[in-house]
Amino acid sequence: MRIQKISYNYSIPAFKNNLQAKNTRAMDGKQDTRIMNEVNFSGVQNVNFTTVSKMTTYAVDLLKQKGLKQGQELYIKGDAKFLPFMEILSKEAYKIGSGFIVLNVIEPEIEALKHKYNVIEEFDYKKMQFQHALDSGALVFEFCDENNPYTSARISDEELKAELEKGVVDVPDEIREIFKAEPKEILKDAMDIHKGQPVFIKGEREHLPLIVKLAEYLYGENQSQLLTVLIANNQYKNFIKFADESLLEYVPESDIAMFKEFYEKDVAWLQLEGSDPKEMEGLDSAKIIKNRQARNLAVEEYHSKTTTNVPWLVYYAPTTKSIKDVYTEFGDDSLKALAKAYEDANKINRMGSLEQHVQALDYRATKMNELLQNGYRTLHYVSVDKDTKLPDGKTDFKITMSPKSVFNSARCKMPKYNHNPLVNIPTEEVFTAPQADTAQGVVSATMPLSLNGQIIEGIRLTFDKGKVVEIHADKNEDMLRNYINENKNADRLGEVALVAGSPIAAMGRLFNSTLLDENASCHLALGNAYSDCIIGAEDIEDFSEQKKYLEGLNINSSPTHTDFMIGGENVYITAINDETGDVIEVIKDDKFLL
Repeated sequence: MRIQKISYNYSIPAFKNNLQAKNTRAMDGKQDTRIMNEVNFSGVQNVNFTTVSKMTTYAVDLLKQKGLKQGQELYIKGDAKFLPFMEILSKEAYKIGSGFIVLNVIEPEIEALKHKYNVIEEFDYKKMQFQHALDSGALVFEFCDENNPYTSARISDEELKAELEKGVVDVPDEIREIFKAEPKEILKDAMDIHKGQPVFIKGEREHLPLIVKLAEYLYGENQSQLLTVLIANNQYKNFIKFADESLLEYVPESDIAMFKEFYEKDVAWLQLEGSDPKEMEGLDSAKIIKNRQARNLAVEEYHSKTTTNVPWLVYYAPTTKSIKDVYTEFGDDSLKALAKAYEDANKINRMGSLEQHVQALDYRATKMNELLQNGYRTLHYVSVDKDTKLPDGKTDFKITMSPKSVFNSARCKMPKYNHNPLVNIPTEEVFTAPQADTAQGVVSATMPLSLNGQIIEGIRLTFDKGKVVEIHADKNEDMLRNYINENKNADRLGEVALVAGSPIAAMGRLFNSTLLDENASCHLALGNAYSDCIIGAEDIEDFSEQKKYLEGLNINSSPTHTDFMIGGENVYITAINDETGDVIEVIKDDKFLL
């Protein structure tokens, strides 16, 4: 598949908002909502208080003095150095019973580049975020050097330094230079962005030096005037843990407007994949599913239009937290582990030979499409014992492609704005959309699945007439069960993907990253099918009409899409001609045989 891990995150940074928060007033025109140092802090006297307890006490005092009401929304803006306090303020507000909270984190490195290149443009959906805060009577907080919450909370310089360094790995330049990712390769060669094109970039705090290089290229070489950067933080976890349950199905209009704007303005989006695969462990899976289901449904139309018409890319860029359980031979030496991960990433991302690899995948797609055209539309998956090579009963599964199904490979054709991007790096698959009512038999996952920040192990699914009828997992089965049962048509399949001879598999490591693990192994996807895998679908611009066309062909339509891996050396795949019964081997011993 084309993995899409872009998150509808509550912490969407904005730049050059020109918010005059010091002069901002609430909607009724009477209450001054500016948050300056006029708030008298009276809670921190004990020098034994931890830094977090000092910030928590001040945050609670601040909310009380500003008279936070039940259900009242918050808009919190500040430099990234104030993020630890902003997260605590958000957490305490949710615990008290606030409404929805927008956390607007300003990255000073990006702001400096905007100043350098005299960039003043801003996305409309960001303006909408702030306008909604004013219209709804939200409390508006802006933190800056003149309104420093650490000073107000009586945090010493030493305490602040320790707090800001907490969980942040200082990666030396000589290690960063091992990773050969370059802006032109990512943005031009892979994403096929145009001169001046707007871009959205999402990544981890550890990615910031690379993000700055990308932004410098966009503002300078590419002359882009619209760029937004989202650095992951703890805001979503705070929301799931502490927000009132009535907010789980609330989706801000600005989130819908974001995807609409991305579609209409041809906004390319890039996700640097290096997140912690276990970041949501321990949180209530039912709450996560409920929230993401609501958000997926709300943005479904323009998210679908964006992913099939606007260039996007999920790009593997390892971080110390994404590989901490992968390179265990280095023990606690995270920098040595990262150096090795960077070396491997250069191979995994096929740097220096990417275009030749893309051509090889095109050949595989061509051979699979020849099979389909000749009537070999059913794929049969059988797992075998690694020693005897006889069926072991773990996987015995068949699924049939539509007469209009086509296999695609790495580059996507996006004629609306004349783009031909790669959407995943690494990319090792050829994939198509099956008839969703034909899945039959049992499949056992050959790798764990990272789903909504939790690791699901030992997946075994039984299908009958296209639907999942039995669900089993050795670990976090409740997350998998809730996901399948609560999301529309997540109990049917939307994708068949074939992978063989991947360098990721050759490394013999489990990354617990869908992007990497799906490109090490054949996989299936629960949920939505890609419309460009069905002949004629992309010619229908109206979203509802396109859905009707796909549903008429028994192609799955769902607001969600999740891959699980079922391939490897012990899974053999054959193609069956449904009219003659003839069988052709497709994959055996992790080799593509056509």
